[in-house]
Amino acid sequence: MSAPIEKKEKISTRRTYILLSQTLFRLLEEVPFEKISLIQLCDHSMVPRSTFYRYFEDKYDLLYYCLQTFFETADLNKDVVYLKDGKGRKFVSKFIRTVDKHRDSFRRICETNKNGIFMDISRDYLVQILNQKLEDMKAEGCRLKISQPVFTYLLADLYVSMAKCYLELEESFQVEEFVDYMCLFAEREFFQ
Repeated sequence: MSAPIEKKEKISTRRTYILLSQTLFRLLEEVPFEKISLIQLCDHSMVPRSTFYRYFEDKYDLLYYCLQTFFETADLNKDVVYLKDGKGRKFVSKFIRTVDKHRDSFRRICETNKNGIFMDISRDYLVQILNQKLEDMKAEGCRLKISQPVFTYLLADLYVSMAKCYLELEESFQVEEFVDYMCLFAEREFFQ
């Protein structure tokens, strides 16, 4: 009898994470991050505050979870993080395709949050995620030639800038064309 209860708990837990994540991004389209309240998150997601606190400390913790989930599903292995062996291209392509798939939503989020703290918080959380990945890679013998804080800051900025660039350029690019440009930039192939 206990096995079905455990499965039910896992499904309800997963449902709660999804509801809260989706609600956060819907609200970000309309309200700057710093003005989103816990009451709004819970009311719009129909998740009680007590349940919210069972999973997250605050809205910052929820945002961190959302970003961490995205980058975990993006399979950030050492070749991707170091933009080596063509696998960086696979990640850039997946990243830009995700941005493109939700282009209108991400544009509204960027527009609504352009003067707020959302982009800085997102970049700071990406730095934390990349630092965790690099610590794991150190165990595998990977070493950086430059300072890890410099590398993770610049790489996080690259991801944020890449998304903003794709969304903000008036000239419309096809996904693969934009990915080609990003890869040429990463390879420092600026001129013909």
